[in-house]
Amino acid sequence: MKRWKKATAGICCVISVLTSCEISVSAEEEIPEQKIVYWSMWEEEEPQAEVIEDAAMAFEEATGISVEIQWKGREITSLIGPALDAGEQIDLFDDDYQRMSQDHSIYLAELEEMADTVDYEEHVMPVLLDQAKEWGNGELYVMPYQPYIVGVWYNKELWEEAGLTERDIPGTWEHLIRVCRKIRNSDTGLYPMTCDARYVDLLYGYQLARYVGQSKMKNMIKNCTWSQMPEALKAAKDIRMLFFAGYMSRQAPAEWPQGQNEVGDGEAVMVLQGSWAPNEVTEYTGTDVKWGFFPWPALKDGKKGKDGAKAVMAGAQGFGITKNSHMKQESFDFASSICTGEFDVEMTEKVHSIPADRDNTLWPEMIADAKPYMDEMDGLYMWAAGLEEGDYREEIQSELLKLTGLEETSEEFIAHLDQMNR
Repeated sequence: MKRWKKATAGICCVISVLTSCEISVSAEEEIPEQKIVYWSMWEEEEPQAEVIEDAAMAFEEATGISVEIQWKGREITSLIGPALDAGEQIDLFDDDYQRMSQDHSIYLAELEEMADTVDYEEHVMPVLLDQAKEWGNGELYVMPYQPYIVGVWYNKELWEEAGLTERDIPGTWEHLIRVCRKIRNSDTGLYPMTCDARYVDLLYGYQLARYVGQSKMKNMIKNCTWSQMPEALKAAKDIRMLFFAGYMSRQAPAEWPQGQNEVGDGEAVMVLQGSWAPNEVTEYTGTDVKWGFFPWPALKDGKKGKDGAKAVMAGAQGFGITKNSHMKQESFDFASSICTGEFDVEMTEKVHSIPADRDNTLWPEMIADAKPYMDEMDGLYMWAAGLEEGDYREEIQSELLKLTGLEETSEEFIAHLDQMNR
């Protein structure tokens, strides 16, 4: 509340100056309304929207400043640039914090000075803050909220139905294949795994990063040297095998959310997804799943240069303030109220998400199995371990859908990618 008082004080100051100067204002010439225009990545019916609306109401009550929210959904990624280029008034927007930092940085205001006044950085997970500043060349342009971790989520009841116990949680790729084989050969009729088309990059990104690490993988993508890295072909063969051997659902890769919903509907046991998936599955299927979690397995030998299971893909959504906004401080104060304190707790409870404010240490039961892995991570992967880094990310996604749809061989997959961006 204290930081919101600055905006209120500013309004009072303006009114005082006008009064002292004895400027005559007619009834029709009212002082313009102070308003933050916020474009949101959420749909109005989503639980995140409910929390944001609550925060906007509290902010207006405390400061007199209204927040005009325009619910743009995930299409904001392609909408925000053209709108700002056209001069549309937008003070605040949000998206995946990596995408904002890399694709929309030209529109963003630097936040360090505003953050310092309220010790904002003391509330942010260090791993997220460090990554955000790395993308900003040492400066802060985004405010992480609703953090996520990406790994294998499994239905504990189906896991046990297939004859598996906690001892079967795989730490290596070979162990994962044995678990898949055991589920497939059980008399349950269950598919070991499933996935949605929009998330096939997670499968390949994780597996390739386990072979070579994220840094080498990003360099390969940047230089388009797929055929020169034998591990790229190995990872392609590994992932294709999951589909060819019947370890993936027959629907996979499905149209979202049909794939992940199979875990809630009792058709598939596991899905590689972000920590928002358990809540989405519950919302869409109406089932009360008991969720387990483990990170994508490491390779068997663990030779130098290969990452172990403690290298985890994690990130967050992020708020950004436009550099042309005349409401920068006010926008920062509003966004900060969602990233920290009571509304961060409300977001955690209503969305079953990871707390953004590190002072809020209680994770929702639905995703609590992932907390030890988040706490113990020793390496941070970007989204899909860097597959989105290249200028030809859409082509990579297209080829992955052909690979996992068994429409092309692993060799063809690599050959096609090797010709991209040239």
